[in-house]
Amino acid sequence: MASKKKGVLIIILAAAVLAALVVILLLVNGKFEKKAAVGAKHVTLEVVNSAGDTTTYDVHTDAQYLRQVMDETDGFTYSGKDSEYGIMVEIVNGEQAIYDTDNAYWSLYVNGEYGNYGADSQPVTDGDIYTWKYESADAWVQDDAA
Repeated sequence: MASKKKGVLIIILAAAVLAALVVILLLVNGKFEKKAAVGAKHVTLEVVNSAGDTTTYDVHTDAQYLRQVMDETDGFTYSGKDSEYGIMVEIVNGEQAIYDTDNAYWSLYVNGEYGNYGADSQPVTDGDIYTWKYESADAWVQDDAA
């Protein structure tokens, strides 16, 4: 009988040790679990309005394309018309620039250079500066007349 009690006691102790190890592993896994990243890329989104005032947004993102950055940036608003080529941005932060109506448009610059892509296809690269600038066609007329 004593050996049966000894065997049961060993089984109970082994089960308790196993349960303790499981709890410890769960706690360690939770403590060192990978935390959600803020965003692997740090980019700057700028808006230069018709008065020449600049608003700057520092953004941490995992976005692949600029439109995703625009959608997730607090305080930045925009709207426009979707087309087969992507969105044609017409309003940024409440200011309208529609060529047919205002003789103006929103142009996109990447690191100070005129952009080659629209918001839907502009790749997002860490460290880049994306600028939406109000452009008036009236300025072209004045420049050409000079």
